[in-house]
Amino acid sequence: SRPAKETASYTKGGWSGKKFDLIDWQEQIIRDVFGILKSDGYRQFNTAYIEIPKKMGKSELAAAIALLLTCGDGEERAEAYGCAADRQQASIFYVAAAMVSLCPSLLKRIQIQKSIKRIVYKPTGSFYQVLSTEAYSKHCFNIHGVVFDELHIQPK
Repeated sequence: SRPAKETASYTKGGWSGKKFDLIDWQEQIIRDVFGILKSDGYRQFNTAYIEIPKKMGKSELAAAIALLLTCGDGEERAEAYGCAADRQQASIFYVAAAMVSLCPSLLKRIQIQKSIKRIVYKPTGSFYQVLSTEAYSKHCFNIHGVVFDELHIQPK
């Protein structure tokens, strides 16, 4: 039920529509975080704090990670969440949705629910959902992964 191997594309600016290839430092992050496994098959690391300056591809990389957590792990009903300082600032959702729209194999398997900022991967029932700043007051999350944008300006 995994999508065919198809490459994502950049979604903004002069690179829009061009193949999204990781540059060396991005690839190293992905290899370190997702590629190192313990003897039991689980990932060695379950937390990563990454700082990337503006205009260095942070949103594209974060969106690709969100899609990996949602579609690429093969976990049934995985819950991936996106957090930001405020719901309006949740640009990673829009970048991820644009990446999906530029990838025919994903577009067939994903439902984008813009009104609630949710991306659903239909083969496994997994989703990526943007959380509001009041997320701390909610319970019963079964979190598979979180992409937290702009952590440094979070009020608490």
